Amino acid sequence: MSSSAPRGFEQPATLAPVLLYRDRARNVWQVSGDRAIDALNGLLTNDLRGPEPGSVIPCLALTPKGRPLADLQVWKRSIESGPLMLDIPGAGEEALREHFGRYLPPRFAKIAALEEAAVMRILGSAASAALAEVLGVESPLPPAGRITEFRFESGIVLVAGRAESEGGGWDLLATHDADLVESALAAAAESAGGRSISHETWETMRIERGTPRYGVDYGLENLPQETGLTERMVSFEKGCYTGQEVVARIHYRGHVNRRLVGLVRAGETPIAIGTELFDGDRRVGGVSSATTSPEFGSIALGMVRREVEPGDRLSTSAGGARTIEVRTLPFTHQ
Repeated sequence: MSSSAPRGFEQPATLAPVLLYRDRARNVWQVSGDRAIDALNGLLTNDLRGPEPGSVIPCLALTPKGRPLADLQVWKRSIESGPLMLDIPGAGEEALREHFGRYLPPRFAKIAALEEAAVMRILGSAASAALAEVLGVESPLPPAGRITEFRFESGIVLVAGRAESEGGGWDLLATHDADLVESALAAAAESAGGRSISHETWETMRIERGTPRYGVDYGLENLPQETGLTERMVSFEKGCYTGQEVVARIHYRGHVNRRLVGLVRAGETPIAIGTELFDGDRRVGGVSSATTSPEFGSIALGMVRREVEPGDRLSTSAGGARTIEVRTLPFTHQ
């Protein structure tokens, strides 16, 4: 374990019984219309029709050339409960708005940004009790990928279970009174011996889990198969969607020339974001996210050429010392 940690990192986060994070890098849109699911299904990579109401469906939105515009979570609520919700990255919001404006017929589906809404994450061994206390419920909270809706003050809080690969716990989408929701959850977390965590701490946990962030680790210059997200976010069984031809052709008949990997440097010297990676004199990749993890030391995410294998060692300059080891992701499963 490294003795070095980024400034502001509350360590060890993994030992806290409750961790609360308000994800200000994500925004919320509402999609209304009788044919909203059908209209969106033709623009997103995952199957929106298959999962039953009350499901969260992770997707990508692609250009016609198969390049990612954004990652989304579609909150597919029941018919009685109202419109769909989209949880989107702020980094992709402008491009996604233009894309939907061009390809989404307004007579089928209408998009509205919810300026007062917020996305939050809560996890830890006591997270269930803290969340149930704030929402005033005794019934079990939803499992991974499923949604339960609760009344809170003047609005609705949608709660969805997170997969263990994402750290477990729950995602929350507060439609109104987000500051009140956050304050109540923070107080409950503190009472349980937990805390709210900083963006820097969440970034460290994200990198440990090997989760790429749109606009940081991948974007319009990438193909979906390079990101490691296709297993969760792409359906190869559904019908046509924008960019499908490129994605399907690579899946069934081709390959990509680079992919996202984990990177580790022994010792306490951090890996710098933007560092170029070399195999001998040949540049083979670069670093997109980096942190100092209390558990795993100096780690990073980066794209490398496909011929680079886990266990290979790379240098940060042409012909330099091989100080960076390539790892499979996530770090948390090693």
